[in-house]
Amino acid sequence: MKTLAFISVLAASLALPSTASADDEPFVIGSQPIWFLTGGVTTGGTVALDDKGAFVGAELSLTRLRDRHYLGFYADAYYDWGPNGTYLSAGPELGLLKRVPPIGAGIDGGVAIRFADGTDIGGTGRLFLTLAAGLALFGRYTHFGTADNEQIVSVGLTFKVPLYNSF
Repeated sequence: MKTLAFISVLAASLALPSTASADDEPFVIGSQPIWFLTGGVTTGGTVALDDKGAFVGAELSLTRLRDRHYLGFYADAYYDWGPNGTYLSAGPELGLLKRVPPIGAGIDGGVAIRFADGTDIGGTGRLFLTLAAGLALFGRYTHFGTADNEQIVSVGLTFKVPLYNSF
């Protein structure tokens, strides 16, 4: 009889739900922010410059996505065969994505550095349209305070893939 009572108490204690611990994930209603690290290639053409040309380079972005809005930081580097120079730019970016298909729009901009017959520092801004997952069409304006090729307008495509995400 005591053995049967002991087995009954043991079975009942194993059947009880466990209490929450500090390691359990909290229950949350609504969307949660997700961090994305994306990287890829960028290419296009310089259309408003004395030395019109084509460019190719790479871009890296760290963004936080929540409720289809994102905010982050980008950095890119590319070589332009028009002025035979290397360009670097970095700064904040923000945008909005539509759910299906993943299309959207955004802006970014910041500091720009040009290495061609010396080093120039200026500012840049870019407007882009996300056409599909990872593919964006953009227009960029860059301004340097030098006499040669002071204002640069370029159009191009960027293709990026996720390198890391937080979900």
